[in-house]
Amino acid sequence: MYNRTEIILEAYPYEFTDIQKGRGVYFCLDKNGDKKILKEFSGSVSKAELLDLFLKYLKEKGSRTEQIVYTKEDGVLFTDIDETRYYMRTWTDGKECDTRNREDILCAVRRLARFHLDTADFTEEMPDTLCRTPDFLEQEYERHTRELHKVRNYIRSRKKKNEFEARFLNEYTYYLNQADEAVDRLQNMEEQPEDQYFGICHGDYSQHNLLMTANGPVIINYERFCKDAYVSDFAHFFRKIMEKHNWNTGIGMDMIHAYDKVRRLERWELGQLYLRMAYPEKFWKVANHYFNSRKSWANNRDSEKLVKICSQEKERREFLKILQYFVHG
Repeated sequence: MYNRTEIILEAYPYEFTDIQKGRGVYFCLDKNGDKKILKEFSGSVSKAELLDLFLKYLKEKGSRTEQIVYTKEDGVLFTDIDETRYYMRTWTDGKECDTRNREDILCAVRRLARFHLDTADFTEEMPDTLCRTPDFLEQEYERHTRELHKVRNYIRSRKKKNEFEARFLNEYTYYLNQADEAVDRLQNMEEQPEDQYFGICHGDYSQHNLLMTANGPVIINYERFCKDAYVSDFAHFFRKIMEKHNWNTGIGMDMIHAYDKVRRLERWELGQLYLRMAYPEKFWKVANHYFNSRKSWANNRDSEKLVKICSQEKERREFLKILQYFVHG
């Protein structure tokens, strides 16, 4: 692969002096000491071109944002002989957001809120494949619930059950009831979403995609950008932090207030945040990972994750009660 990487790099108008492999990426240092990153691109050329316009837009808005590096032929992508697409972008040195550090967490939330404000004026037309409809979440949760049924039926059919399978069946009804209740509430929400609640989202906002630098936080890895409810980005980050902090009410409410001070969270968005936390997504995720892995394995990792989910359930339910009161009064 190293030789192939060198061939790909020849398509770019730079002389690279060092190449280091990372997780699914290559860090490339040019002779001027500037670092760039090369990685596969999942999507079409038109999507890459739209991403290029979006990143340029963010830069014009004053954001310190990565930019796509063009090939010698002014292309946004390089297509290898096996039809694999690659793209190169600029890189900023920094450390990932520390999920154990309260100030890092709140800084990440404020930066996300500012990002959502900045994207409001992006006027390029988004293709349907990158736009999520207002009922997207309902459809996604309904699909997740059907998948939980499938996992339950599969495990029931197995004569000899391992530790994960026995625990899953024991907990299944409890979490299925939560899933059904969340979907039912989504279907019966009285307030309809307004256009102002939707815009360009990062699509994968997490501690891994925010670098803390001496000049402030920098968001990276925009490949999953899409048009969706802004609260989807916030909820994605919010859930990860809450799980790492055992659903600590203090950090949860601090994150809500920090975001709201920069970009106001309206009633519909808070309701959505509650339902996204109420749906047992982590339970579904572990079940889905188990179902798509080799069943001959002992699934120790899945068992450990399921044990952790159950151990946090009391704190999670207590937080949801407070969040529901906060939303509905």
